[in-house]
Amino acid sequence: MLKQSSYQPYLSAAVLLCALIASPFASAACGCPDDGHGSPIAVPVMGGAGLGESFPPTVDVAPDPTWQVYEFARDGIRYVQINDKTGRVRAAVGRIDSTFWVLPIGSDVERVSISAEASQIANSRLIYRSNEVEVLSYRSGNQDRWIIRQPDAASAQ
Repeated sequence: MLKQSSYQPYLSAAVLLCALIASPFASAACGCPDDGHGSPIAVPVMGGAGLGESFPPTVDVAPDPTWQVYEFARDGIRYVQINDKTGRVRAAVGRIDSTFWVLPIGSDVERVSISAEASQIANSRLIYRSNEVEVLSYRSGNQDRWIIRQPDAASAQ
């Protein structure tokens, strides 16, 4: 018959307590590459948590609480993903330098533009802007539409 140590319950509680204390610090230290402007850029994980996920393991960079914007980088390609506040993926775009393309993911994939007319931009709302990318939203009928583009020199200042 195995003898149980009187210290076992205390040891188990101590290990659990240490794990609870350490987990917020571990998740806060993303370990993600930096975009050079202090914003962590996650590396997209194909087939796991990352690009295309509802709540990817990276920082939401959108200042607007209605939307979540995530940036990813892998093999020299940058990605921007837009989710609504419930985590539903709405759209994503890939980018190399000034070349953008719409990825086939998200519920609004058919309503994403990488080039926009001036009237669309005038009626849009800025969701997110960095030195390399800007995300704009506008309504058409009862649908959200997206403009994801390289910011012009004046707006990037």
